Order: sequence, then structure tokens, then C-alpha cells
Amino acid sequence: MKKKIIIVVSVIIGVVLVVAAAGGIYTFSLLNKVKKQELPKTNEELGIVEKPEEKKDDSIVNIALFGLDRRNPDQASRSDSIMVLTIDNKHKKIKLASLMRDMYVNIPEKGENRINAAYAFGGPGLAVKTINSNFDLDIKNYASIDFFGLEKLIDKVGGVNINVSDAEAKVLNQYLKELNKLNGDTVPDVSGGEQVLNGRQAVAYSRIRYVGNADYERTERQRRVLGEVFKKASKVNPVSLPGIISTALPYVETSLSNGDILDLSMKAMKFGQDELLEYRLPVDGTFKGQKIRGMSVLVPDIEENTKLLHKFIYEE
Repeated sequence: MKKKIIIVVSVIIGVVLVVAAAGGIYTFSLLNKVKKQELPKTNEELGIVEKPEEKKDDSIVNIALFGLDRRNPDQASRSDSIMVLTIDNKHKKIKLASLMRDMYVNIPEKGENRINAAYAFGGPGLAVKTINSNFDLDIKNYASIDFFGLEKLIDKVGGVNINVSDAEAKVLNQYLKELNKLNGDTVPDVSGGEQVLNGRQAVAYSRIRYVGNADYERTERQRRVLGEVFKKASKVNPVSLPGIISTALPYVETSLSNGDILDLSMKAMKFGQDELLEYRLPVDGTFKGQKIRGMSVLVPDIEENTKLLHKFIYEE
């Protein structure tokens, strides 16, 4: 039976925004390899509620990022990783907020369910609308990636530096065995300790859920891998950039135009920041674990989590 591949979600678009600026015209042509899918255009369709007294700052751009557990690009899939990437031009920062997939929220026109079901029910359009309508955001674009692209991208930047505990190494190697079988070749096991993980080892690392604090630490591992790739890509030799981008982009799907990507990347390059600021929803103490319709879910205090997420994103 096919098992789910849990991946780090937002590496591709975060890296693309950082490296695209250095690639110039050639990078612009490579961006044509990205699969484009437009989202609805109206605020109503996107779940954006305009409040004149709480007008969002246009200099702060939010993008939804989804990691998909599919091998076939035409396969319907839940988004097992969900993040909001913020390009904060006002405070010159890049921020990343994880939304835990088991949060029990209202999915427009579908009723209450885990937040990761929205992508399977209605693709990126419904997934974005679900995030916006629950957390009062103004997201108008998204990017998604499957695990093939993630593995290849990490290999292209030379792997990621991760301190793996002995307990993590044991589970990582179990996942690695499965990935090796699916890919028809073998990547060696890892031991505990600080080391450079290659693409497949890093994907296996990001799957770890039952070591430490369950899914909470899994999202931390995902952001950790993303942060390491981000740092590697920001320091890579410009000569290598076209190869990195060319390898990764065929596995990306986004509503961002080539011009949008280059514009955001140029702005992000000016921040002088080599680390991502991180956050996670639901925040500790703002949710209850419950069993609903046979599902183990996290029922968040939507109002409180929205307030805290806005404080992180907008620094108000």
C-alpha cells in the first residue's frame, strides 16, 4: 500500500525568491518551467474580508505554501505541510508561519474538517480561501511542491546541515528505507550527530513525527530544513544558480507570475537577512486536542490565534 510522503513545504519558492534576483534574464526564462495555475481574483472568492478600519499594509506580502504527498502531478492530494511565507518590505524581514495540518477549522462550503483537507477538496483555491477566512489574512498567491523537487533541490545546494539525535536517526532510517524502495536506488543510513544530510535524507528527516513532541516538532524540523536551504542558496556561487533553479522549478506549481517572483526576490535580496523568522499555529495554550468523527484534531481558539499570527506578520 502506498504510504504518504511527508515533505518540507516551502523550500522551493523561498529559495526561488532569494536566488532569482541573481540570475537575471536567464533566470526569467527558466521560470517558464514552473507550472502556473491562477487563483480566483475577487476578495470574496479568496475569502478576504475588507475592513476599512483595519486596512492591511500593502508593503507586507503573504504567500501560501503547500507541500503535497503525491507522486503523480495529476493526483488529488491533501496538503500535509502548510505555511505562510511573508515578505515584509516594511520591516525588511522574511517570515515563515507553519499551520499544523490537524487544526480543525471551517472549510468554506465544505464544513468543519482538518485544515489540510481543503487542498484535496478544492485545490489551492479552496486551501487559500480556508486560510484567509479563518485567520483574516489577505493571501492572493500560492506555491506548492512535491517531494521529488525537494530532494533534487537539496542535493543541488549541497545538502543541509542538521544535528540529528539518536532517536531521530532511528526513525529517519526507517523512512529512508521506504524512500529508497520507492525510488529504486539506495541512499545510506545516517547516525546521530551534526552532519550534512543529502536530499533524500533531509526529506526523511522532515517526515519524523513520533520523536519528541509529535507534529509540533515535525513542523520545527520542516522549518529547520528550509532555513538551512535558504542560507545555502543565499550564499551559492551565481554561476550555479541557473542549474539549481532549472532542477527545482519543474516540480513547482504557483499562481505567481514570472514578474511577481523576480520583483519579490529583488526586494528580499535587499533585506540583508540570512535567517527566516519562524512561528507556528496553533500557539501553545490556545487550542484543545479532541476526537471528532473518529479524527484526532486540534481545535484552536481562532480569535486568539488570529491575533497572535497578525502580531507576528504585521508586528502591530
